[in-house]
Amino acid sequence: MNDIHIEKLNSTIIITLAREKVLNALNLNMVREIFKHIYEWEKDNSISGIIIKGAGEKSFCAGGDIVSVYKSKDKKENNLSDIFFREEYILNLAIAEFSKPWISILNGIAMGGGLGLSVHGSHRIVNNKTITAMPETAIGLFPDVGGGFFLSKMKSVGTYLALTGKTMNGLDSMYVGIGTHYLEDNIIKKILDNIINKPNYNADYIDNLLNKNSKLVFEEKSSIEKNTANIEKHFNKDSLIQIFESLKKDDSEWANSTLEILSKKSPTSMSVTVEQLVKAKKLSLKDCLKMEFRICQAMMAKHDFYEGVRANLVDKDRNPKWNPNNIYDIKESLIKEHFVELGQKDLFENE
Repeated sequence: MNDIHIEKLNSTIIITLAREKVLNALNLNMVREIFKHIYEWEKDNSISGIIIKGAGEKSFCAGGDIVSVYKSKDKKENNLSDIFFREEYILNLAIAEFSKPWISILNGIAMGGGLGLSVHGSHRIVNNKTITAMPETAIGLFPDVGGGFFLSKMKSVGTYLALTGKTMNGLDSMYVGIGTHYLEDNIIKKILDNIINKPNYNADYIDNLLNKNSKLVFEEKSSIEKNTANIEKHFNKDSLIQIFESLKKDDSEWANSTLEILSKKSPTSMSVTVEQLVKAKKLSLKDCLKMEFRICQAMMAKHDFYEGVRANLVDKDRNPKWNPNNIYDIKESLIKEHFVELGQKDLFENE
């Protein structure tokens, strides 16, 4: 399959996401190709671990192929609004449950669905080219692919990242826990060759190899770490309005610039995201994904997702017309609509 290459070298499976022209955006074919094999790899004693990487130097995976979902909106057949997200989330859980090393090389851009392919695995290698983010509120969506699970564990920082969609470098990614190991660019290939040339290995071997070569001391602080006090002060809240009110009372440059960033995001998406993260604190990954599928399907039936994708990814006028367009117009009933059970259509319902 042209979109994805899978090969076995000794006891290692190497997955290469191969849509370089679109920054290796994840489409349904790629999801299916990985899922088709993942349980075979689990059972096959000749396979020690998985390495997953992106083709080229720019991107690991820039996220799900949201434009294809957008373009399928009026199709009765091949409408991706259910099937793409359903199968993507099921794959996210399968990666989390995979018992062997799942080694992601986050070289370049790793956002949204790209983090769904990596964060739930055992080892995430970042470097000086890494750019991570969960930018979904800018397109009328929310941090899915288990974002509720891993962002809620970051507490206030997770809420900040979820709402602002802030991009992070390798150092930031290490600080918040997205990366497990920071390797200098020139070392990564040597490490991968070492793994690939080994006839067999286990997680302890990978841990020792990466720990021995990982950079532990940095000349500067993470930009997230530098602003921890501000983030804790303003984003340690359980509602979007409380966050906005807190920022408005603080006339600092950081607070004003953060408000400016938030003012461009979908009010509905942000309100739902805060509620998602509050609920996620008490949930397993599987239950988070189940909740996120409900949110996703509610958003697919509403205005902001299609408007956000149109404005930012299709027409690219960068001027979405959100509805409602003000956070103070978001009713509690609108937020609750995103968490309604789907009955037989719920994720994992027919296992």
